[in-house]
Amino acid sequence: MNSVVFNRRNVGSILLYAVISGIALSWLILNVTIPMVNVLSAPWNLASLAWDFSLFFQLLITVMILFAIFHNSVDLVSKASRNVVRVQEGPKIKRFTLNQRIQHIWLFVTTAVLAVTGFAQVYYEAWGRTLVNLYGGIGVNIDIHLLAATLLGLLIAYHFGFYTFGYLWARVKGQHPVLPIMIGLPDIKDAMQNMKFMVLGKGEEPKYGKYDYGQKFDYWGIYWGMVILGAPGVLLWAFGDNFLGGLPFIFHTGEAMLAVLFLLTFHFYATHWSPRDFPMNKVFLTGEMSEREMEDQHPLEMERIRKEGPDA
Repeated sequence: MNSVVFNRRNVGSILLYAVISGIALSWLILNVTIPMVNVLSAPWNLASLAWDFSLFFQLLITVMILFAIFHNSVDLVSKASRNVVRVQEGPKIKRFTLNQRIQHIWLFVTTAVLAVTGFAQVYYEAWGRTLVNLYGGIGVNIDIHLLAATLLGLLIAYHFGFYTFGYLWARVKGQHPVLPIMIGLPDIKDAMQNMKFMVLGKGEEPKYGKYDYGQKFDYWGIYWGMVILGAPGVLLWAFGDNFLGGLPFIFHTGEAMLAVLFLLTFHFYATHWSPRDFPMNKVFLTGEMSEREMEDQHPLEMERIRKEGPDA
């Protein structure tokens, strides 16, 4: 592999991701690894069921975050060594509709508010008290959290309903629409080929369609998160933290921590912080990519567009 090209974009990407990864790893050691040892050493019985689920989330968080940091670290070195840059000049291709962009911003804002207000409650006796007092007290903080959760739930319901109805309506009209966001065996092959390319420098980078395997994983992770966060969240709101021996609290806070850490170490790197896109990729705002970008990042989708035209 060629030596890393240390231009300002690469240095900024490396430094930012090193800081984010360092914070994530420090949290894993202090709040996951050490408690995990205590859980493993405790005797098992039915009364310890909450601890068992706590261990599950600790293991899940550890595996997912270590994978995200490893995957994106080798990707960072691979892109920096090849001096991969974003080419924005030239004709534009519509990648995301206004509807999709509004949904994404809605998702980002509500998730950010939920993370800040939620962890302010969990860590109220530490740093959370200062933040909560800025809002006017714990009652206001809880109200903001519940409002953001309701808005996020409405978004998920709308998103699922919109695309489900569109798909079923197309089938009624005799069409057979392709769902490019679905995960399948080709995505597993792409992931293995990409790791071989990044780590060993062998073969070629996979040719992706509209979405690569990381984007698909990100997308379906939202549905996993909404179930694990949403149902226990309703139980917490209705019955309190100690309901069912604290199981809803463990599910809710465990999945929340996994979601936030994974967003920081995986999604934001892949979308904005890689050497190609640092410091920010504006496609989520403009909805457009240049033809050169599409050819580089989603060549199979570019071929489809040239044959069939862009999506409506």
